[in-house]
Amino acid sequence: MIYIYLSVLDTGEEKTLFEDLYLKYRQSMYTVAYSILNNIEDAEDAVNSAFLTIANNFEKIKSIPCHEIKPYFVIIVRNTSINIYNKNKKNAERFTELDDNKISVDIDFFNKIDYEKLVKTISDLPLIYKDVLYLHYVIGFEVKEISKMLNISVNAVRKRIERAKKLLKSELERGELHV
Repeated sequence: MIYIYLSVLDTGEEKTLFEDLYLKYRQSMYTVAYSILNNIEDAEDAVNSAFLTIANNFEKIKSIPCHEIKPYFVIIVRNTSINIYNKNKKNAERFTELDDNKISVDIDFFNKIDYEKLVKTISDLPLIYKDVLYLHYVIGFEVKEISKMLNISVNAVRKRIERAKKLLKSELERGELHV
């Protein structure tokens, strides 16, 4: 992973300095991230994201006095971890809350479906529906973000998600894919 960070840097001196800082602070940054996220994978993601931020802003970081570098790194990984925590929390809420302006699809229905058949049915959906389901439920983008990415209105994204869930349910019911 360090090679990705090093590829962002220009000079050999920067690469050497970055590598030294990486080796010196990665474990303490991981400890901070894990204490916030309580999840190994998320903590690793937070540390990787923090180091990518550090590599992208290395010109500024080189000018920080030595005794302030560790607190600076801790702040970066802490903020990154909090962002991941909030995103995870928001995703969890999205699956537990039903929005009043959306047609609800019985979640228990999808829990009874064989996973491989569900994935196959999703892959057979038209591309416009498959894309919004993937961006919203797998990647975790907000409707507004998907709207900007696809260059369509927020209402169009909501309607596509609604139609995709209805179509998915009807395809699964028609195919009698219950376990």
